[in-house]
Amino acid sequence: MKEKKDTKKKSKEIGIDGLSSISNLEADIMKIVWDRKEITVREVHEIMLREEIKKKKQGFIPYTTVMSTMTTLAEKSLLKQNKSGKTYIYSAAVNKKQLSKSIIKSVASKLLNGSASNLVSKFLADSSNISKEGIEKLLEEIDKS
Repeated sequence: MKEKKDTKKKSKEIGIDGLSSISNLEADIMKIVWDRKEITVREVHEIMLREEIKKKKQGFIPYTTVMSTMTTLAEKSLLKQNKSGKTYIYSAAVNKKQLSKSIIKSVASKLLNGSASNLVSKFLADSSNISKEGIEKLLEEIDKS
């Protein structure tokens, strides 16, 4: 019998430091988990279904898609899994700021030679309606980081 080669990257290989982006579905799930603190896959699925029902009449997200995405988020070390009885209780392993910072650093590293100042310069050059006060506030936030 052939041994099945595991091609999935493990959390140690990816980790938050190696995270360059997350999908829209992953972001939606993370927002729900951050809001609820601890939650099951079924609860996340129900919340997502309620939101989808408000917007459309068909083509709803399958439970298995939510489940596999949450498992992937746990493998990426973004969610913690705590087995309670037959179900997993999920909680966030990182906060919004940590995740945002990691993604921005990764983008800056890949596209702008790792320079955050290049990223900010590019952002400001593309933002025609940002005020002087907005720029000052942005610079203050950067200094805090």
